[in-house]
Amino acid sequence: MKINIGAEFSVDPAGRYYSDGDASGEAFREEYLLPALRKLEKGEKLTIILDDGIESYGSSFLSEAFGGIVKHGYFDSKTLLNLIEIKFSNEEFAFFKDRIITYVNESKFNSEKYTRSSQ
Repeated sequence: MKINIGAEFSVDPAGRYYSDGDASGEAFREEYLLPALRKLEKGEKLTIILDDGIESYGSSFLSEAFGGIVKHGYFDSKTLLNLIEIKFSNEEFAFFKDRIITYVNESKFNSEKYTRSSQ
């Protein structure tokens, strides 16, 4: 299973909450990432393509999309990192992969009840 963020979600992912726009981290997490993770079969991984048509990511997008999975209690950090495989062709995107891993590892499992932000 695969999610190509630039091709399937937005070439301009930005913002933390729905209220920040349609391409927010919350929108990506709730509408793309979580549904894909929940469909995985045992032993399967979700490949996430970071760099197809995308110039950059903001920290608010990445922390909400990926760290939010842990923070809101969907998956703990170890489980999430075992379920995803982050890929890119442009080596500059190694920085964003590292940021995702950091946000996931720094998030405290189930520390905040999820309440959808306003759109």
